[in-house]
Amino acid sequence: MINKFAVKLTGYIESNSKLNKLEELEQIQYAITTILNEFFKIMILIILFSIIGKLNYLLFSMIILLSIRLFSGGPHARTLLSCLLWTILFFILTSIIAPLLPRLNQSIYYGLGLLSLVVIIVQAPYPNPIRPIKKKKRKQYLKILAISFSIFWTYIILFHINNSSYLNCGISTILLHSSQLIYTKKEV
Repeated sequence: MINKFAVKLTGYIESNSKLNKLEELEQIQYAITTILNEFFKIMILIILFSIIGKLNYLLFSMIILLSIRLFSGGPHARTLLSCLLWTILFFILTSIIAPLLPRLNQSIYYGLGLLSLVVIIVQAPYPNPIRPIKKKKRKQYLKILAISFSIFWTYIILFHINNSSYLNCGISTILLHSSQLIYTKKEV
């Protein structure tokens, strides 16, 4: 349904603009599809976590994840349904299970934060096979932004959050995201 709507919207844009290059239209359709898919997933997540009563942790985890993943990239599921299921699992781990865990020794949090940062420094940006990063300068730019947001959030989580539930939620978000960058095959 989302793909059909994206095709119709792209057709409308094509007929009402001066765009007629196939490559540009494919990029527009891909962008529209991506935005609609993300909007759909976010709405499902908000409804689900509101019902569960964990919306605050979901939003906290989502802000951290989106600000880092936007620049670091990461693996993509083949279908919207599998993406939705993996995303729900990710946020169940970070927003329901992690906040329930007891507070750990501070040095463990420092170690996990440092480990996550090292992985992001080495692995980011993780390219999307559908939309590969072709320019070296763009790759460097994305890497710098991914590292910067990772450092920012790690600093905030480790030094400004005293609530153990939010501390666990935040550090698990960065740790799980960085682990996705390790355990997936990188397309060159």
